[in-house]
Amino acid sequence: ASALNSEPYEQATSTSQIGFTVELLRLVGERAGLDVQFAKAVNHKDADQNITPGRPEDVAAKVAAGEADLGASSIPADAALEGVALSEPYLPADYAVVTKMDTGHDDLASIQDAGTVVAVQNDAAIAAWVAENLPEAEVVAFEDGIDALMELNSERAQAAIVDEPRFRRYVQVKEPHLQAVELVASDKDYAFAVAAGNEALLTAVNEALTALRADGSYDALYDSWFGDAGIANEAAASREKGTGNAPEAVQDSTGA
Repeated sequence: ASALNSEPYEQATSTSQIGFTVELLRLVGERAGLDVQFAKAVNHKDADQNITPGRPEDVAAKVAAGEADLGASSIPADAALEGVALSEPYLPADYAVVTKMDTGHDDLASIQDAGTVVAVQNDAAIAAWVAENLPEAEVVAFEDGIDALMELNSERAQAAIVDEPRFRRYVQVKEPHLQAVELVASDKDYAFAVAAGNEALLTAVNEALTALRADGSYDALYDSWFGDAGIANEAAASREKGTGNAPEAVQDSTGA
């Protein structure tokens, strides 16, 4: 089960499903001898009767209810979700503070003035960081981090703050003239969800992830979607050591 609404991790096209997580889970299935088929979490109406996509918690609920074996929908590895167990993390996601090149916003100090508009991915940790480090900023939040990057690219905002892998992909395929002026270490990782008590599936997924990392398949997939897999490995290593240090900021699409 997946909401299939989190570019570039999990998305639905008119004919298929695409994204880093989608491809990773297919590799997991091949390694574990499992057939992987995606079922989209149903859309629902919010309080204002707007149709909204399923959320990670909706996906986890489908898994807990036995309507799917596994949930793959940008679920944080530390999420407190009833009825499910979470796999080992499959993607570390620090935050990138992003600006557009040639606009005079080339460092953190340049976006700290009153009236600076910062488009952010809707995330409590990002909101807390902005409140502490950019207290004068006008914050515009988006459910989808890609929308925050588009707001920056259109110059309706002077900066954006999103998952670092999401920024890398956006620069790679859509807009090369964005730069990360700061990377913010986070403890956020994404994980798969299986029903609580389904130890066989949880073990199979975790063992497959370990094998894919060991034989280089994970790094090759990460490189194809986001660039240098060393960034992900460094972030994962810093979490294991408890250092919380973010890797060096990427300044442009070449990694220079």
